[in-house]
Amino acid sequence: MFTRKFIIVCLTTIMILSAITITGAIAQPLSGIKFIVDAGHGGRDPGAVGANGLTEKQINLQVAQALRNCLIEYGGATVQMTRVNDTYISLESRVNKANINKADRFISVHHNGSVNPTHNGTAVYSGSKGSSKSHDLRNKVQKRLVEMTGLRDLGANTANFYVLQRTSMPAILTEASFITNPKEEAKLRSPAYLWREAYYIYLGIVDHMGN
Repeated sequence: MFTRKFIIVCLTTIMILSAITITGAIAQPLSGIKFIVDAGHGGRDPGAVGANGLTEKQINLQVAQALRNCLIEYGGATVQMTRVNDTYISLESRVNKANINKADRFISVHHNGSVNPTHNGTAVYSGSKGSSKSHDLRNKVQKRLVEMTGLRDLGANTANFYVLQRTSMPAILTEASFITNPKEEAKLRSPAYLWREAYYIYLGIVDHMGN
């Protein structure tokens, strides 16, 4: 015969397992969605370079890898990267990978550069001929990144970038900050800062997909 204590333990266990199941379901807002995460530049193409030698290609890859982890671990998404190391990948190859794999969304990670070392700010781009979904994704990610960086809002913009014009799915390109700004370059050396940047891109994507 079951004791009262045994019954209480069993009921408590069932409640905990149920809570875990519900939480797990809530924590998978991107389940079934396929992403291509593109770390801009790489290999012989360093991108913008900071005053103290930090290269854009390094930072792009670190943020892209953190974004991939957020999309998979928190969102339950399927993710492929255009590059996973310091390798040169042509723009055409990046686009082809997204189109051949029929990705649902394409996210290209970049950081800006300027001849003016005091210039800084946050911007996100969608293609000038992009769909309304592209523009919505851009707007949602821009809002979250400005919230995270606290920098001047340079706007949710359109551009004729190759990876935005040639991809067959909604696509954006992020420019969270200027690596050529010495203060920003120092921040970009922090893994914790780069993870937060990736996480806020992820939050913007979740905001967009929740429409």
